[in-house]
Amino acid sequence: MIGGLIVRAGDDPPAPAPTATAVIATPAPADAERMRSAIARVLPTVVTVLATLPSQAVTGGVLERENFGSGIVIASGYVMTNYHVVDGASNVQVVLSTGERREATVIADDSPFHDLAILSVRAQGLRVATLGDSDALQLGDPVAAISGGLVTFENQAKVGVVSTLHLAFPRSGLIMEDMIQTDAAVNHGDSGGALINRDGEVVGVLTTVVRTTPGGQIIEGVGLAHSVNSLRAIIDAVVATGANPRLRYGIERVGTQHVPVTDELAAQRGLPVRSGALIIDVPPTSPAGLAGVRNGDIVVGVDGFAVDNTHPLVNQLAGLAGDGRAEFQIIRDGAQVVVGVMPRAGG
Repeated sequence: MIGGLIVRAGDDPPAPAPTATAVIATPAPADAERMRSAIARVLPTVVTVLATLPSQAVTGGVLERENFGSGIVIASGYVMTNYHVVDGASNVQVVLSTGERREATVIADDSPFHDLAILSVRAQGLRVATLGDSDALQLGDPVAAISGGLVTFENQAKVGVVSTLHLAFPRSGLIMEDMIQTDAAVNHGDSGGALINRDGEVVGVLTTVVRTTPGGQIIEGVGLAHSVNSLRAIIDAVVATGANPRLRYGIERVGTQHVPVTDELAAQRGLPVRSGALIIDVPPTSPAGLAGVRNGDIVVGVDGFAVDNTHPLVNQLAGLAGDGRAEFQIIRDGAQVVVGVMPRAGG
């Protein structure tokens, strides 16, 4: 599922043998101290996020479930984390680097366009992180991943380099764009943590780790982060207004409102097409529901642009300009119809 990871040897002639003993370089003390100082500045601005999920009935009783991840204090009283950390949570808490627990409320998210949620939390005593310019990163730049601890709530740091920039990565019916790849160790619980540069600025939000290739081969050292610049407009809007201005249609969420059409799904359900987005649950009061989109419709295009495996519905909607009004090309009962939908914020 990740491209551009295999490097093949070229046809260049072999380099001449060195005439002197090779010297293995070690980081200069000044560089190491610069990164240590950067980590020390960011550690107090990262929190652990605990999300209580709806209890699940099991034989002999009820199973209480809890998800955990990391978060970054982005402004007084505001913490950003990954949406998948708090998705469906009935209660959310943050644990500060001091060990103090505070109740938190999810006030906005940008899912599925970005794996981002923003929490509101009591502001007293919070240390705020500095957001940097992710576009200034270069391949090979040293970075550190700052997150909550695996065993305790004491924050931790792992150091690596920038491996790839502006990566487009396919995931669960969408393509995550402008991702930063790093070889800094990223593990379960790090989701929502900070990827920082050597100046102690947050340049990315840790999102996922890739452990196998599409063919199933085991790989290591592939952690992905949303670039801060791709999130900055949403962050600024939520901090300023308390809400995400993202326009919603009511069918954009993968897995709950639509599923991508694949060869396997088409064969199982006898669908007339082998690509597109199958609508499975359109809220009747959503913009799409009010416009006449129905469960069972297959969206095969948006404003004349195809919806398929390489152009998922989510990405086509994210790329709309202007007021966001979209003409959906839909297969319904074997015929193609066009439904115009005017979205609304939070729709």
